[in-house]
Amino acid sequence: MPEQRRFSPRVRVPYTARLWSTDAAGRKWKEDAVLDNISTGGLYLRLNRRVREGAHVHVVVCLSTAAGEVPPRLRLAAHGLVLRSEPQPDNTWGVAVEFSRRRVL
Repeated sequence: MPEQRRFSPRVRVPYTARLWSTDAAGRKWKEDAVLDNISTGGLYLRLNRRVREGAHVHVVVCLSTAAGEVPPRLRLAAHGLVLRSEPQPDNTWGVAVEFSRRRVL
């Protein structure tokens, strides 16, 4: 079993998120996703693309699961580093991001 290095509890809530970065060739990309889990130190989500480990990414997470526009909706904006990018059985990629900076909007 892999060593657990988590320093803060993770919450499993299906928050929506948008992640964006540049790929190894320098092309910009962005993708919407639903989080698997989140903590004060990072998050884990599934993407339709592989993101290389060590990539710097930006993410905005809507901290609400309410349908429609329910103002005000808190959002988390963060910069982070991809720690893992793992192929999943459903042809998605599980991506673990460690936050380097974050703030609630």
